[in-house]
Order: sequence, then structure tokens, then C-alpha cells
Amino acid sequence: MKKWSSLIALILVTGCTADVATDYNSAVNYSQFKTYQFAPSAENNAVTLDAARVEDAISSQLYAKGLKPSEENADLTVQHSILEQSEFQSYGTSFGFGYGYRNVGVAYSAPRQYKEYRYGKLVVELIENDTNQIVWRSVSQRKLTETMTPDSRRKFIDEQIQEMFNNYPPY
Repeated sequence: MKKWSSLIALILVTGCTADVATDYNSAVNYSQFKTYQFAPSAENNAVTLDAARVEDAISSQLYAKGLKPSEENADLTVQHSILEQSEFQSYGTSFGFGYGYRNVGVAYSAPRQYKEYRYGKLVVELIENDTNQIVWRSVSQRKLTETMTPDSRRKFIDEQIQEMFNNYPPY
């Protein structure tokens, strides 16, 4: 019985790892924030499809937290981005084993080919406008990939933004 409870505890601990990492300024009174605005994009830059999805998801989460959008004199500026990252994965490795009448052979071939996989991580920062300081920041630990369909991208972004704002306000 003790073995089973240890195994169940291990599964629960590994299954409950966070999909987001959040940092915040513990000296800030977050109940003072009532309004927000999005950081302006650079001139002549079109809003990307993913940026529009992110802003929609953030707006609905902030609305649920009691914050309202404001064009002027907002308490917070919301800044978001998708950090582009990549990793290389090798392929072509092989391992063989053979035997004969009096011989046994083992062969290994080292990988010679690599493929780059590109992905993005969502980042959301809340900046207090009075002090121009970041007071809350959350980063997704899951990967937004180029091969996702539009529906799966929207679902991924909605889930990650909701997970991020589960930790807001931080107390």
C-alpha cells in the first residue's frame, strides 16, 4: 500500500507543474489598479493575428478581474510579446545489433543531420503608469508553434493567458 501511495504522490506532483512562471512586486497594492491600456505598437506596424488573439484574451481576463480599458490616464499599461526561440533536434541516429556463428556485432551511427524547431513563448507585463515600473510579469512555459491551426492557436493562447491571470492579483 505504501508503494501505491508513493506512486500516486509522484504522479500528482509531476502532473501539477505550472505552465506559467509569474513574478511580481510584492510592495505594490494591486487593488488600486482599476483601468488599463495596451502599449502602443510601432507606427506603420500592423497588428498580427496572434497579437490580436492575445489582446482579446488579456482583455477578457482583466475584465473578469474588475479592470476596465481606458484610452487616457490608465493605471496600468499592458505590454505583451511572443518571444521567438528555437531548438535543434538531431535525427539520423541508428543502433544495430547482429550475431553470427562465432561473432557478435554492435554498431552505432552518430547523428549527422539537425533540424531547427522554432516556437514562441507568450510574455505579459503590467506596467504601473505612475512609476513606469513593471509590477507584474508572466511567461508561458509551453510552446506556441508555427504548425498550429488557427483554432488551436486561439485555444492555446486563451488557455495560457487564463493560466497567467490565475496568478493576478498575486495575493
